[in-house]
Amino acid sequence: MYEKFGGLVNQKTRKVTFKLFLPDHEKAPFQYEGGGLPRITNVFVVGSFQDPATRQWDLAAPVRMIASDYRDGPSKPVKGVVYSHTTAPLPPAFYEYKYLVHFEDAAPRFVTDPCGRYGGAEKQNSGFVVGGQRDTVREFPGRLPLKDLVVYELMIDDFTANLRRQDEAPLQAIVRKLDDLVRLGINAIEFMPWTAWTYPDDPTRDDFSWGYNPVQYFSVAHKYTLNPTTDKDKLVYLKRLINECHARKIQVLMDGVFNHADASPPDRGFPYYWLYQEPADSPYVGNFAEHAFFQDLDYANRCTLEYIRDACIYWIDTFKIDGIRFDNTLGMYRPGDRAHGLPKLLSELRGHLSETGNKNFALILEHSWDYGAVDVANNVGATSCWLDPYRSLSMSYLGMRPAGIPQIQPPIMRMLDAGRDFDSDRVPTIYIENHDHERFMLKAGGRASWYLTQPYIIALFTCAGATLLYNGQEFGEANGMPESGEGRVIPRPLDWQSAAVEPGPTIFETYRRLIALRKQHPGLRSPNFHPRGWDERWTQRNPQGFGLDRDRNIVVYGRWGDDGSGRLERLYVVLNFSPDRQQISFEVPDAGPWTDLLGGGVASVRAGWLDADVGSNWGAIYHQKY
Repeated sequence: MYEKFGGLVNQKTRKVTFKLFLPDHEKAPFQYEGGGLPRITNVFVVGSFQDPATRQWDLAAPVRMIASDYRDGPSKPVKGVVYSHTTAPLPPAFYEYKYLVHFEDAAPRFVTDPCGRYGGAEKQNSGFVVGGQRDTVREFPGRLPLKDLVVYELMIDDFTANLRRQDEAPLQAIVRKLDDLVRLGINAIEFMPWTAWTYPDDPTRDDFSWGYNPVQYFSVAHKYTLNPTTDKDKLVYLKRLINECHARKIQVLMDGVFNHADASPPDRGFPYYWLYQEPADSPYVGNFAEHAFFQDLDYANRCTLEYIRDACIYWIDTFKIDGIRFDNTLGMYRPGDRAHGLPKLLSELRGHLSETGNKNFALILEHSWDYGAVDVANNVGATSCWLDPYRSLSMSYLGMRPAGIPQIQPPIMRMLDAGRDFDSDRVPTIYIENHDHERFMLKAGGRASWYLTQPYIIALFTCAGATLLYNGQEFGEANGMPESGEGRVIPRPLDWQSAAVEPGPTIFETYRRLIALRKQHPGLRSPNFHPRGWDERWTQRNPQGFGLDRDRNIVVYGRWGDDGSGRLERLYVVLNFSPDRQQISFEVPDAGPWTDLLGGGVASVRAGWLDADVGSNWGAIYHQKY
């Protein structure tokens, strides 16, 4: 429903129809329970469309919009009121606008469009384009399930800061790097939020954000579509970027911030907060579950769920995205409540995906930062959750270095058994680095000590789930970031020159090789793991030679599965976190041959035990087909 609102352009007639919807719980009690009426007397629209020749706004002559009851279909009940106005034909250009809202007992207020398609250049305006280039996104051919994906988390601003040319928008610059990502081997990109965020009065001076302070859920941030040489091409850049990804068999995942909205600065933040005479009366905001940031969205009310659901469907249907990562779902989930919030939202999205034949669409949660997220993913019908213990434990072991040696501990066994406790059709998303924390390379002591990260990298690509890399990780980016406070959300442009200077190429090649091995061997992507259920009191390997040896800093585990042709493949992974070359033996079902996929050699087997010779801070992956 909400996709029918906003500044909608008829490109044939070059007319624009503004539509602003507000629910009315007196006429439609089912729309919300908590919240009041907006107390609006009139709505006007103002913007650069008022004088197309000069693009000047005429605040002295705002254009009055006409109110009428809104039904979502001829036979449907009234859901609220819609304010509408259609312009005369406009010349091709990018236009900005705002609503001027008059209330019963409050000063008039300028409010942005909650369903606008473009972010404005300043003052949280909304925008639309008449004319310009247009494109249609093509669906991904043969979308892969999430378990088969190697995902690249990409921060658009940082990724493109040292790439952009004077004649392109950030979204255009990304395209020129896609072939390098294909060479790396990734087959999905998770874009950090591209929806419009709040910014100060002068965005040219200080318009930087990770995107987790959204204000417009249907809108692409103005900064990402800004090409200095033309203002008539906007959404086409995102559509073409997605097409370029799909053409290279790269699936596109959207990072969606649907837990909260930024309502500041006054009159310029989240529109559905400021469209109410008393913002506290807005049914769209309120502490639904665990409060986290900004103004939480109130999923106890039907209008909020429909608004976010329809925003998701807009990106799914119009931009043909291949998945959504739901940020900070703690604020969307109440245990035991399946009728509201996250379970209901995902249920309705799954219904839409089923009705439209949309298969293997990923629904990924960022929930709690412990293993409790697994139960939530299972309970709400998500495809995956970020398994943050994988990162936090890896960071801890790499950073905890008695006598200069990283020290692994028994909880590593549960970490490596990443697929444990997930329902059969769900998988974890695992990573050793993401945007929220300092670089993994810093824990090693910097790029000169990059070799200390090797066993963790091998682990990452030999465990169950979708694997995720943060942009720059593939060549050892090592910029710092505090865990909280000032200096956290600031620009950190990728240093592409360091990718060409050692150890950058060697790190890149290490990731490329392991990604290729993961793709070639489905057993590494299966949920199967041995030994499962490791007791954290155990610090020595079991009688068959599997598990953790804390004193020697080694781990041995098994993986297996169908090789894709109906044959069983077995893989045994040995990780050596120590500075010494080590000989390690463990029991295998037959004499082999057992080929080391990393080293290339064939291991000897004596009396049913395989003898492995593994270099320092390295590993081995022994493989056999049956």
